[in-house]
Amino acid sequence: MIASSSRRLFLLVHFLASPKKVFASPAPSLFDPTLCSASEQSLAYVNKGNNPEGQKPPMRAWMCSGKTHKEMVDKLTSAGIVKAPINREAMLSVDRRNYVIDKSHAYDDSPQTIGYGATISAPHMHAHVLEDLLPSLLRASRDHPTKPLRILDVGCGSGYLTAVFGRMVHPKKDNNRKSLLPSLSPSASLLNDGKVFGIDVIPQLVQMSARNIMKEDGDLLDSNIVEVAVRDGWKGFPEGAPYNAIHVGAAAATFPIELMKQLAVGGIMVVPVGPDGGEQYLYQVERVGDQGQVVGEVGSDDSKGFQEDDYNVRRVLGVRYVPLVRAD
Repeated sequence: MIASSSRRLFLLVHFLASPKKVFASPAPSLFDPTLCSASEQSLAYVNKGNNPEGQKPPMRAWMCSGKTHKEMVDKLTSAGIVKAPINREAMLSVDRRNYVIDKSHAYDDSPQTIGYGATISAPHMHAHVLEDLLPSLLRASRDHPTKPLRILDVGCGSGYLTAVFGRMVHPKKDNNRKSLLPSLSPSASLLNDGKVFGIDVIPQLVQMSARNIMKEDGDLLDSNIVEVAVRDGWKGFPEGAPYNAIHVGAAAATFPIELMKQLAVGGIMVVPVGPDGGEQYLYQVERVGDQGQVVGEVGSDDSKGFQEDDYNVRRVLGVRYVPLVRAD
């Protein structure tokens, strides 16, 4: 039963389309501007392909707000933005209310300010990120079933997505934090245990992340499954590399080469790229080779530097993010 379910899930999420090179002209966007509200800070909405049967009109992302945490996630699932059970369960297991400043709008599907010029992304953007990163985590778990997963969350902000990643790689045999998710074990067990590193250039946000995680997800910090630190997002966190998945929560003006070098072969980075206030897109960067340096990989020579042919890039959708700030 579990094996059959696993196969269906792999077929569901193994979706990487024809990739493009990093510095080539970007692929045609999957973003449908007719489903977008220009007044929203984040412009990622439901793709046409999320409703192939055409049985009912796709739900716009701004309609995915809920009165409760579960209602919000249920609407994201109904809209076809959350697809994989692993991602649904992970989002359900971390209450967004603990990670926003304005509790009265905790379950609004919109970005919210968290101070220091930063925001917590809209829930539909977090869902898109999880869907885009999951294939690399499943592949790594399938190909190396005893090797811990490594995830880097750049721009951890208030700590929400860092905690969600932590729940995804939490040791399944010990996951007893809530009875909210009686079905957590079957699908979550497809992923190896692992470690999540959340970094931010702003010390106050790193402190905020730690405080928020401690509210109801403190076991992630206590067990060292999640670690948060003050770092320059452009430089990443080489001590924890190589990573199976990297999420960048702010827009890089150009592709962040140092982060790309910290990807494991087979790993995926999801990163918004574009000028502050200008045209930005969310990209999925998959590492497919090791001609260049794989930071953290035993035997990888740093003199190999960066090699463009090691990466395939797919443009996912149009977005609007705050800029990825450099420490200097």
